[in-house]
Amino acid sequence: MKAERIESSLQRRVWSFNRRAETVERQIVLLTDGAAEAETGQERLGMQAPALLWAGDLQPGRLIVEAGSTGFRGHVGNALLVDAIGEQAESVDLRYLVDRDFVLSLAGQAERTAVVSRCFEGILSELRQPQEGSPLLLSALLRIVLVTMMRLSGAHEISLVGAGEKAGLLQRFRQLVEMNFRSHWSIATYADALGISTDRLHAICTTGIGKTPKALVSERLAHEAALRLDRSAMTIQQIGHSLGFADPAHFSVFFRRMTGTAPGAYRRERALARQHGITAPSTSFTDWP
Repeated sequence: MKAERIESSLQRRVWSFNRRAETVERQIVLLTDGAAEAETGQERLGMQAPALLWAGDLQPGRLIVEAGSTGFRGHVGNALLVDAIGEQAESVDLRYLVDRDFVLSLAGQAERTAVVSRCFEGILSELRQPQEGSPLLLSALLRIVLVTMMRLSGAHEISLVGAGEKAGLLQRFRQLVEMNFRSHWSIATYADALGISTDRLHAICTTGIGKTPKALVSERLAHEAALRLDRSAMTIQQIGHSLGFADPAHFSVFFRRMTGTAPGAYRRERALARQHGITAPSTSFTDWP
């Protein structure tokens, strides 16, 4: 993550973003005074302080800040965003939120404005002087900002209610998977927790996403395994155990079946890619898992 303070200026300022494929990231702006506008894709998002802007669709654009305006701006890489979103039930609502562009008014929200401002101050401080545990602290501060956005936007109600009963059940299934995929629940157990039959759960998933419940759970597990192989210092056996595999061989067979690559080979490929400055492919949280 990178961030900077928007200082008051006598002239309008313009920042471009996501112009180069290798630097595509999500953008965030907290405007504490003045006015601004973000142009992303074909959309224009106006801001009147106090307000929060999130540009999550990864399209090229620019931020135009009027003279005299103040606040903070930053851009968030995928790895930090994954950490900040986490693995709780509410994480699904955050995933729903972060691939979208929107502006949230903070008028009449003095306490929330202060919280987000303090988070930005903490982020700037940590970026200036990184210390042991800096990535963990940055993800925690970003999570506070994301949850604040979720509460302001009503993303939970939108994601559960906006598209009707089937969409709500699908969202609840995703939440249950997020909490229990490491426990290797059976599809029947998920269906029982939702109060529906396995046949209905299968129909909801295949109609809504085009994948079976089993495929969704397996892909979520494989996605987590890939993240840990890429970014964790744990051994392959430890990673397998942390994901509910008692036998390392079973974990290796599962990962190879899902990705076409053995865990050890995947880890070596990612290490070599990092040496050449190649980051992991960006993930769209809308298309979970």
